[in-house]
Amino acid sequence: MASVLSSFFSRDPRSAFPYEKPGEPFCVFNGLSMGDSFKKAEPNEKATVAWASGPTAQRLRTQAQKLKTLRHPGIVAFYDSLEHEDTFYLVTEPAKPLRVYFEETKLKPGQKELIVSWGLFQVMNTLKFLHNEAKITHSGIKDAIFVTASGDWKLGCFEQTQPFSSSKTDLNALAIVIWQIFNGFNNEISEPKAPGKVPARLIPLYKKLASRGAEYAAGDLLSECRARDGFMKNKFVDTLLFLEEFQLKESSEKHAFFMHLKDSLDMFPDDLAKYKILPKLIHTYEYGDAGAHILIPMFKLGRLLDEDEYQHRIVPCLVKLFSSPDRTTRVKLLEKIDDFAPHLKPNVVNEKIYSNLVTGFLDTNPAVRESTVKAMVPLAEKLNYHNLNVDLMKYLARLQGADDQPGIRTNTTICLGKIGCYIDPSQRQKILISAFTRALKDPFPPARMSGVLAIGATQQYYSLVEVANRILPVLSPLTMDPEKQVREQGFKALRGFLEKLEKASENPAIIPELEAQVLAGGRSGLLSGDKVPAWAGWALKAIGGKFYKSTGPEAAAAVTTEQNPESGVPVKKPIAKPAPKVHTVVDDGWGEIEDTADEEDADDGSGAEAWTSKAKKMETAPAATTGGGWDVDESKDDDDWSTEWEKPAPKPAVVKPAVKKPILGGGAAGKKIGGLKLSHHAPKSAFEDDLDAILGGGATKTSTPSPHSSRGSTPANVKPPAPASVSSGWDDAGGDDDNWGSGSDWNEPIEEKKPAAPAPSSSNNEARRAAIAARNEARRKELAAKKAARGLGAMKLGGTSKGE
Repeated sequence: MASVLSSFFSRDPRSAFPYEKPGEPFCVFNGLSMGDSFKKAEPNEKATVAWASGPTAQRLRTQAQKLKTLRHPGIVAFYDSLEHEDTFYLVTEPAKPLRVYFEETKLKPGQKELIVSWGLFQVMNTLKFLHNEAKITHSGIKDAIFVTASGDWKLGCFEQTQPFSSSKTDLNALAIVIWQIFNGFNNEISEPKAPGKVPARLIPLYKKLASRGAEYAAGDLLSECRARDGFMKNKFVDTLLFLEEFQLKESSEKHAFFMHLKDSLDMFPDDLAKYKILPKLIHTYEYGDAGAHILIPMFKLGRLLDEDEYQHRIVPCLVKLFSSPDRTTRVKLLEKIDDFAPHLKPNVVNEKIYSNLVTGFLDTNPAVRESTVKAMVPLAEKLNYHNLNVDLMKYLARLQGADDQPGIRTNTTICLGKIGCYIDPSQRQKILISAFTRALKDPFPPARMSGVLAIGATQQYYSLVEVANRILPVLSPLTMDPEKQVREQGFKALRGFLEKLEKASENPAIIPELEAQVLAGGRSGLLSGDKVPAWAGWALKAIGGKFYKSTGPEAAAAVTTEQNPESGVPVKKPIAKPAPKVHTVVDDGWGEIEDTADEEDADDGSGAEAWTSKAKKMETAPAATTGGGWDVDESKDDDDWSTEWEKPAPKPAVVKPAVKKPILGGGAAGKKIGGLKLSHHAPKSAFEDDLDAILGGGATKTSTPSPHSSRGSTPANVKPPAPASVSSGWDDAGGDDDNWGSGSDWNEPIEEKKPAAPAPSSSNNEARRAAIAARNEARRKELAAKKAARGLGAMKLGGTSKGE
């Protein structure tokens, strides 16, 4: 038993010491060796160890005893102590002597004076505590100021403390410290000297601290320096003090503070920004009400962290931010996703972030939906197979096919073009061709442009058979597109794909090379430019650039004031609405094209007021409805490229006003659409050409129409068709016969237009009506049979004839 007790008490105390013994010291200061250490159980918790042997060890023991009893934010924090073999170890928070700090820290011009103003504020605040509260004099400040890892100035070395009698001793020593900071450290200086290189703004304070006659209190000098035009009244000190007192501030003050913080971060040195401001921001967000305004400065400071620190300090905060229901926070977070996406690991994205992120696709706020679409580009390569190829495709299909915001539909297509290389090869070709085919039929010109560019940029992922059978047929209608820019890119893509097919035809041996990327793995990188043909280079550059940004319609019709030449009275006249323009941005290859989807309104004389009313309807429309003058029936979409498509609830029939549409091969002579002058022929009979009137009016009596009747006009004695919901057309009957640009109904037989014949007799009219009714009845039954085969039900027509 005695041997056991003997071995217990003879155990090396270092084995139970919670901190590692430091190796080489980083400095030797006043006979003390100082080195870095860390806690054994928590390697991330760092510390500073000072040790000494012999007579100096006694001085270190006294310091340890004083630090145990003094607790203040301006005093170095005591962690632990150990004495072993005549050597005493003192463990404190990480800190280094002020002299070592200025020798090692690289400061920008102008930073030194700001750092000194903050440091003096902290030291004088601590002296105020020692003199007024603790009632002691430090008596050794000249060598007792230490700088922590967060840039705070704190006092240590309390072995010479005495009961307080006068503040002059400590203040005179602080004046010596100021002189050494700006004129050079010298241990032989024992009293203040002439200011020398001390800044002019600091000289009044320096003289009062160095005074041998008048005595000043530390608290009074501190208040004087914080007054207006004082040395410590600056943005640097104000910012740090605001963070210290953040919980006491009003919400309006917090909002204004964070709005300007991002512009003030450059004046702080890296150590202070990294270890003081950033932790304060994170703590403020977690336990305060800082909100979304904290995100920009937090991400800006996050660049100072290494990867391990980022994962430990920033990523948990990001996970919490993605779960926030606040829309402003979500949008600002997604706008800065490029700053933090490289630091997110795949398991964190798939398990903790993705489920919260995709809720933005279903949000009723367009800004949230659009930001979510753009955010998928940097995250796509981190998604697992199911989230990327199944779940994400379902959401993108819904947005591209049914979103009421044309800009969101456009950006969805661009997003697919950017992430196409990450889609699994077994699904990629089907998804991309179907999605881009849908984009080419969108009534919004930038959406069609994005479809052309995306097809060209991803040309290496399509087999030659798919190019010939699916891509060329959908590109051909673009050669007659109302928008000139769309036509130009359509021709360019057609020529490129035809050249590719021609090369394969002339030399079949190169077919494997041309199709090498079709089944290649999709994780090699975003739109790799290796071996991209010259014709696809512009498309690759454009689709890899920025997303589309729509410019809203005018808020109201502009007016100008002119003077009447006869009466001299000023008269207000509306400014003619300019024709839609096409703007291109040269820097990134992707142009910002103005919204020309409502160009019919410009032609019918409605002016900017129609634009304004339509814009308001678009803004107030619910997310589940379709806009822009076109409807998409998702249940009948032949280009359904998502998996497990979720069918929306049936929508009630909506009566829509008639909209004039451009007519290929008809309409007013010489009418131009988007710069394309369309040819025309003599119009057909209005009754014969209006399929809706035939189906809805039945066998009513009609008068002979004028040969100059405009397309779509209805004779006065013909009953108008019953209102009905309208489908988009291209999502039915094979999906490729959209004809949205022709202005005719998709199921109307295309006939060669002939000159108007003389007015027929009543019997001839009845015979012709009977023939047309029989033809349309057969067509209707054929469509109903096709839909029944797909299990989607028969399509409701606008009305039935009286004879049925």
